[in-house]
Amino acid sequence: MSNDNEDIIGPPRLTVYELARIIGARAAQIAYGAPILIPLPSKKNLNEIEIAKMELRAKVLPLTVQRWLSDGRHKNIPIWKLEIEENI
Repeated sequence: MSNDNEDIIGPPRLTVYELARIIGARAAQIAYGAPILIPLPSKKNLNEIEIAKMELRAKVLPLTVQRWLSDGRHKNIPIWKLEIEENI
């Protein structure tokens, strides 16, 4: 039986640095007119950062995180394979 976490280098969750980078980059894309990938609540006035967080929680972003080992090897991990804290 294959384990989903066997491909993961490092912690099985997004680190705070990865979260900050992903949310910041996605919020900038939305601010410059990129399409929003989830349906938004109609009566809420949301800013780009809140929308980016909602997209990340929904795991709809087609992104990977590249993690490196000290020996020079690296692994690209899709963010949908990683746990995301609920309080972001």
